[in-house]
Amino acid sequence: MIKKRFFASFMVATIAASGLVALSSTASADDRTVTVWTPHTRAWQVTEWKAAVARIQAANPEINIVLKTGIDMATSLKAIVANKSDGPDISVTNGNGNMGWFCAGGEGIWKKLNTLITSKRGINLKSTFKPSANAATISGNVRCALPMPGTEVFAFFYNKDLLAKAGYSTPPSTTAELLEYSKKLTTFDKDGNILTAGFVPKSGYYGWGMESMWLGQAFGARWYNSNGSSALASDPKWVKMLSWQKKFIAEVYGDGDFAQGSKALTKFNAAKGGEWGTKHDFITGRVAMKMDANWMAPLYCTGDSWALADTCKYVNMGVTGFPTDASVKATNSGAGLVGYPIAGISKTSKNVQDAWTVLKGLATDVKLSYAYDKVGGAPSPLNAAAAKPEGLPKWYEPFYAIQNHPKSTYKLMPNTGEHQDETILADLMAAWQDNAISDVKEALQEAAGKIDQIIARNQVE
Repeated sequence: MIKKRFFASFMVATIAASGLVALSSTASADDRTVTVWTPHTRAWQVTEWKAAVARIQAANPEINIVLKTGIDMATSLKAIVANKSDGPDISVTNGNGNMGWFCAGGEGIWKKLNTLITSKRGINLKSTFKPSANAATISGNVRCALPMPGTEVFAFFYNKDLLAKAGYSTPPSTTAELLEYSKKLTTFDKDGNILTAGFVPKSGYYGWGMESMWLGQAFGARWYNSNGSSALASDPKWVKMLSWQKKFIAEVYGDGDFAQGSKALTKFNAAKGGEWGTKHDFITGRVAMKMDANWMAPLYCTGDSWALADTCKYVNMGVTGFPTDASVKATNSGAGLVGYPIAGISKTSKNVQDAWTVLKGLATDVKLSYAYDKVGGAPSPLNAAAAKPEGLPKWYEPFYAIQNHPKSTYKLMPNTGEHQDETILADLMAAWQDNAISDVKEALQEAAGKIDQIIARNQVE
């Protein structure tokens, strides 16, 4: 199983620090070579990508396809921006994070695909891909990518045994229930230290800085307004979410006192188990419920084997959509967050038409999508029934329902070259939960202003 977040958003500093690797020359107009760069390094991934390329090559013998694996997007970006002769025609990301940069903002390294998609050699997006996959490949009105296998589904995990011990036979479906469940599930030692936490809404707890995204989704909060400006200050759901977070910490962990609860959680977080092994708090029972990615499920099930099994050795767990605020339960109940690795055609490609043939072939390769789901549980972006393996554990089935939920999409991504909106909100949330912010509305207004400034200096019509 992949032991890192597919969704990870590399920052500009990372891009600047990355070095290019020496590679052979790629596409020229006369030799019809199409070079594909992917970040994949695991043996089974490389094998499956090679097999997919071989299938496309066999169907299109006039095209010479060159596959290079183990090349991250920072390296791809630098090669494309510099118009290197050895750069890729097609590059693949690990996730959605910098969609705006690739599409149009900043350097705009990928070509617009709108015309190719609607051409005679195009593709029917609606009939081919899941709605969440189509939502993941458009930024503004620009569609510059197609979804690739390796879907990431963020869901709500719960320990069935711990819930049953507390008298619950079903998971919480609302944020109010989540608070009440956590009160019963949380235990303390005689000195007031947390022994078992029901749920931890505090930023910095196994969340890769994504807690604000998850909780925002639970409250149905908007990231952007219809005019493209930040909605952090204009959508009252953000204030509601942050107020709920503070109330949760105070009531569950501080006996009504936020400072006391925050201090107790900070100490609890500092002692958390390792993220990538069987000392993880969800495995040891230190935490009963958490929001997490589908690719963590194999660890929770079989430990270091990172495999799916009908009966899990480590945690008797259930999976469902995020608990939601009561105001959006009718529309958002059962939803989570869903994102996809994506791929696009370099703006420097000399063989756009051939690159489109290869890109479309990779995106629609049922066997490639099937392999990703079969090996480690990554629901296919394709609608094709054949892309879903048979015989996967029943407890894993909810991930497919979450993926197909109409509200289970990644947030709207404007065409900007500075992907900092998540970081700005995560920093605000961290300061808020540490009691460093007295006026949350003012703080959200300031954060929205920062994001709007980024959009203004990067937006490309």
